[in-house]
Amino acid sequence: MTIYTPNLPPDAQPRGPGQHRRLGRVLDRILDAYGQVQANTPADKALKNVFARSRDLGSKERAQVGDALFGILRGQRRLLDALQRAAKAERRDFDLLDTPVKHRMLVLAWMASEGATLEDLEAVDRYALKRLPKVFERIVQGKLPPLKKRAPIEHLAVDLSLPSWLAQRLVDAFGEEQTRELAAAMEHRAPVTLRVDPRKMSRDEALAKIQAEHEPEAKATLLSPWGITLPRSKDLSSWALFKDGVVDLQDEGSQLIALATGLAPGEAVLDACAGAGGKSLAMWSMGGGQAKLTALDPDKRKLAELKRRADRVDARISTEATELETLPEHLRARFDVVLVDAPCTGTGTLRRAPDLVWRLSEADLERDVARQKRLLASALAAVKPGGRLIYATCSILREEDEDQARYLLENEPKVTPQALSALWGEALSEKLAATHEARIGPGPQARGPDGFYVAAFRKSS
Repeated sequence: MTIYTPNLPPDAQPRGPGQHRRLGRVLDRILDAYGQVQANTPADKALKNVFARSRDLGSKERAQVGDALFGILRGQRRLLDALQRAAKAERRDFDLLDTPVKHRMLVLAWMASEGATLEDLEAVDRYALKRLPKVFERIVQGKLPPLKKRAPIEHLAVDLSLPSWLAQRLVDAFGEEQTRELAAAMEHRAPVTLRVDPRKMSRDEALAKIQAEHEPEAKATLLSPWGITLPRSKDLSSWALFKDGVVDLQDEGSQLIALATGLAPGEAVLDACAGAGGKSLAMWSMGGGQAKLTALDPDKRKLAELKRRADRVDARISTEATELETLPEHLRARFDVVLVDAPCTGTGTLRRAPDLVWRLSEADLERDVARQKRLLASALAAVKPGGRLIYATCSILREEDEDQARYLLENEPKVTPQALSALWGEALSEKLAATHEARIGPGPQARGPDGFYVAAFRKSS
């Protein structure tokens, strides 16, 4: 099981003059992957498609392809703006070029943003460079014409390489300074994060084994008591720790969502939007293997993957292939804890899926917000009197986060806030400035978690 992150291993990191020229061998694979993304294929799937057809590529070259693709996607708007402005200064129109040529020039613009020289660019793609040579001289030398007649929010959106509507919503919610901080965190490559099952081994012991046998640079996560971060992808299927169910893949933020349930042995818990079961498995471990856990999801394929993962670690998890919005009668008022990790825009995961931001629209956000309200109402019906409802998203947008929590409290008289300190403990709650709600990530350190939100509620008797 190899998990891809766009991160070059140390011996593949570019060094010294001409450091980017080795991209020439893999340029066609970068363009293939980027072309697929522009045709609405998710970036990770595009890479899998390319690698399936590229048996000749070694691990370093595959890492280069992924690193370039994700770098281009993260800076896409900023890079295109640089090309357009530089071309205009030379009395040329970048937008009139054929699409394949524009893609090739975009790769070169990304290389220039990473410090490549004109000689490096020529060594990688002489044809694209010579189409508009003066343009790349301007880009490499940083001699772009000044911006004129551009609204402040447009300038910010280009600078942060975000859609204008998303930049505007973030600024409205958090102000420009915090918006810049969020965008900067999204520029980091996402780490590979493992969760240790404390029933089988302590994190310290697992970390020592990983450092000795697999990855000397492995580190404990900054917040989760179960997590270990790796600086690069590994073939986990060959690890005894993985085969024995000691470690599994799970982002640190996702681990903290499971931890926020405060699950105790013997409690009945519903993972109401379970997906492939990462949080279900974490809760099973958290409950000492004694929790009564039900995972609900309408996608039977995801539940099949959950069952496969559960069988590997001998977890007993019941599954229900149904929609939470049409909660079956036998699930009503049955659970001590209900976790709603709601479908959302996924804007907290842009480090891992930078292409996602260009597929999103305000209509998508409005659709998700409406559905989240329905999911919360149904989930509340599944909670026993006196039980806990935990709401979470992997979004950084206030409309999906704090606004939803406030709406629930204002419209459901049986719901009261539940302090996260009683579930997480005081130390973690203090680090995250938690009340009954908290934001987790993104980052801000490179090995920090993705962006999540979590809120806890109690249903009165």
